Amino acid sequence: MREVERALGPAVYNISDQNYAESISFCRLWIDIEQTYRESYGDPIFDTVIWNKRVGSSFRPIGRDMINSTAHLFLRLASDVESDHALAPFGTGLQSRLCARSLREFFSNNLETARTGSSASNGFFADANLIAHWANLGHVGKNAIRNHILQSLVSHSKLHGHQADALIILFTLAGATFETYVDPSVVDRCFKLLDNHFSRDSLGGRMVQVRVSHLVAGGYRAKTNFRR
Repeated sequence: MREVERALGPAVYNISDQNYAESISFCRLWIDIEQTYRESYGDPIFDTVIWNKRVGSSFRPIGRDMINSTAHLFLRLASDVESDHALAPFGTGLQSRLCARSLREFFSNNLETARTGSSASNGFFADANLIAHWANLGHVGKNAIRNHILQSLVSHSKLHGHQADALIILFTLAGATFETYVDPSVVDRCFKLLDNHFSRDSLGGRMVQVRVSHLVAGGYRAKTNFRR
């Protein structure tokens, strides 16, 4: 029943706080119908349906704003699919799979953008937002938080624009989580590079104020002050 998947796409694409209950009811109905009458079982359809909409209408592209104010809907939907009695057969482990895919795409797009000098995709910034939220919720492995995510953004000889933006997103949404697990010297390097990257009067420099819990050697976190 291919039409069910096609119908679920717009339902997810247009989900909002206002129509959330209605949208879930629609998904529940048609998943129940699809589950009852389908001829064979394949991969869980929500993996593709939700993933492809993470930078869609509701989970909208970042544009001028680095922080995606609707990312919580993506996480809420994935969580509800996992726990709903009608949707669960198609959503077991959904958040873990989506989180793993976001990490793979995040690392790959970071390297590609740094290599080509092109503009980062909306997907890259959407993944940065989602990874920050998932890190706070415990869906990102400690090894990835401790050793990979920040390090991947500051591993080049200079800080590229998309990497600076991603650091701001991660520290704004999940700064306490990263401070808990990441070596202070790595966090210091992040803030030193950020301090040198943005002028105080630039859009990036005004975008957010990075808040941290304590000072570290060198004091870069104390000096870095990005404001809207």
